[in-house]
Amino acid sequence: MTFFKILGFLSIEVRSSIREMFIAIIVFAAALAFILIKPKGINEAFIALAGALILFTAQLLKPEDAAYIWGFVWNATFSLIGIMLFTSLLDYNGFFRWAALHIVHRFHHRQLLLFIGLSLMAALITVFFNNDGTILIMVPIVLEVTALLKLSRSGRLLFLLGIGFMADTASAPLMMSNLTNILTADFFDISFGEYASRMLLPGIIAIVATLTVTVAFFWQPIVREEKRALAPELFPIPASAISDKRLFYLSWLIILLMMIGYLGSERVGIPLAFIALGCAAIQWAASAAAGRAPFKETVLRAPWLIIVFALSMNLIVYSLHVQGATAWFPEVIAPAAEKNDLIGIFGSGLLFSLLAAAINNLPAVLISSLAIEQVNGPDYLPYASLLGTSVGAKLTPIGSLATLLWIQLVRQGGITVSWREYTKYGLLLTFPILLLALFGLWLLDWS
Repeated sequence: MTFFKILGFLSIEVRSSIREMFIAIIVFAAALAFILIKPKGINEAFIALAGALILFTAQLLKPEDAAYIWGFVWNATFSLIGIMLFTSLLDYNGFFRWAALHIVHRFHHRQLLLFIGLSLMAALITVFFNNDGTILIMVPIVLEVTALLKLSRSGRLLFLLGIGFMADTASAPLMMSNLTNILTADFFDISFGEYASRMLLPGIIAIVATLTVTVAFFWQPIVREEKRALAPELFPIPASAISDKRLFYLSWLIILLMMIGYLGSERVGIPLAFIALGCAAIQWAASAAAGRAPFKETVLRAPWLIIVFALSMNLIVYSLHVQGATAWFPEVIAPAAEKNDLIGIFGSGLLFSLLAAAINNLPAVLISSLAIEQVNGPDYLPYASLLGTSVGAKLTPIGSLATLLWIQLVRQGGITVSWREYTKYGLLLTFPILLLALFGLWLLDWS
């Protein structure tokens, strides 16, 4: 048990009352509501920070709680910042637009294949970088491509939904693919290699299932859009997207170095954050030397506020835990975990997905991790939790930060998606993908 876990257990005293529990619930519900509404465009990090400060003022949180949560989130948040800095530098050099233009030139006249190609590109970015980066990179590209192809509003939305779903459903295979993965792995001391050995198969199944399900539901309207396609000469050639070829080739080398570093991190005891930040620093130094990384712009593009958000939101959720507001959740998980593996994996996975869909997957992963530790059940529970909080989070617009970011960027691109419209697709597409991914996890345990 780590030092921070000991701190966490020491901080859970019998200090809750109905009044304190009620205040913690109200603060959490208010923070969640304001994050969704975003009055006057206030960043969600400041909303979460305000909620945490209210709880400290009301003495529902203590300094040792902050120390415990910081120990829980620091590696994940700095890993995310390192990866986002790296992807930002790649994007600045045209790396991802180059890949997208290759797909567009090859499949612009076959809309279904174009949809599959862009979805697979989104999957690759998610797997090797992260899901939030996929949204930031792919949404502008898809908006540009579908506008050039003169697709209808409904046709453009299908392409955007394809990459939006893939950003989260493809985030299971590797540890760095999602912030929730690193948080869970840190909590349960899971190494990069151990994580991949358990989640690679379910993750790949989730990717294939996402493609299969979205194509099955979207292929007819997508095919109807083919007549709107423009001639290929109207699209820029892929090579024109690259600003500096030397940086482009260096990027591939650094990606390889990053993967090797992740695999070897456990042996040498280096946190993932150091590897991500180190690789980003190499790319930044090379880009700066080539005059392709303006300091101010690069710094501003990094998601620094994710540190504030992750720490503050988890403190708010931890307050619910210490005040007893989440005491019911372990009791709900326990019956499923006591059954055979098939029932346990599917039952717990569905419970975790409903939790994420209701309150967002970032707070859900903390509640889930604390509950799993309390239940002390089978070793598949953390992995079922991750599938539920990544794939299952797509059920509702609130389920993940990536989905909230997707809605915001799509709206900025001129396509407004109501919560009702999104939820219709979320309910339609998510359950079959989740069930197939959970089946992949069961296959590993069964074999």
